[in-house]
Amino acid sequence: MHFESNFESVTRKQKNGDYLPLIPTNKFSNTLRGEFRGNDKINGMFVSLQYQNYFKKVNVNSFEKPTDGYNLLNFGFGGNLSFIKSELHINFNINNLLNKEYISHLSILKVDEIPNIGRNFMLGINFNI
Repeated sequence: MHFESNFESVTRKQKNGDYLPLIPTNKFSNTLRGEFRGNDKINGMFVSLQYQNYFKKVNVNSFEKPTDGYNLLNFGFGGNLSFIKSELHINFNINNLLNKEYISHLSILKVDEIPNIGRNFMLGINFNI
């Protein structure tokens, strides 16, 4: 088992006291990852769950609008398959698992109130010879 927790924050002001534009919102992220032992054919197996909390952005430049906070949940799993002298690494991720509608503070579509992508699926396959 592996647990990781991160907090990201950037705050910067100009000489006149205004906040700099296009600064990302504060973010708190927690990841729980389980890694499993396999055998000589299947190894490196994992499953992960990530919770991301994006805080409300209120310290904005005069031409920016504040942004509401939101939470995202991501899920993933994968592993390696070995055969002959080759290895196949496969991982599958679902981002925004709960299909949360949100607008990122740094989105160029924010002014038109177009939300970011909803639930999305990613499949990664890497074949090493």
